[in-house]
Amino acid sequence: MPIKLVVKNPDRCIDCATCLFVCSRELTGVISVKHSAIRISRSGLGFKITVCSGCEEPDCASACPYEALKPRSGGGVELVNPEKCEKCENRPCLDACSLKALHWDDDRRRPIICIECGVCAKFCPHDVLYYGEV
Repeated sequence: MPIKLVVKNPDRCIDCATCLFVCSRELTGVISVKHSAIRISRSGLGFKITVCSGCEEPDCASACPYEALKPRSGGGVELVNPEKCEKCENRPCLDACSLKALHWDDDRRRPIICIECGVCAKFCPHDVLYYGEV
């Protein structure tokens, strides 16, 4: 069975941002909402949590004109040539993701991509996220 990150209990989210902070620290070493691969937005009375679903054939990778992204074994995508992202102006990888789970890091000039580490689920105090076999 594949190991994936899923939003298990979205109704439990209180927007504490713990998942955002641990994600950004894992990805960049910086604790910052804007450097996280996770996004939380208001949705009615609750919150919508956007995470990479780990597509088997990720549209974001095939949309990259510089071949900076490639499909990850088991699903998702990985950044293999980040220096190629620096010259990209249109950022087609962001638009290609139907979930809008890719975000742009203006500081490092590259997409912010979930690395499927599960640290967000491990530290979520409200059991909103799950990382494991699905």
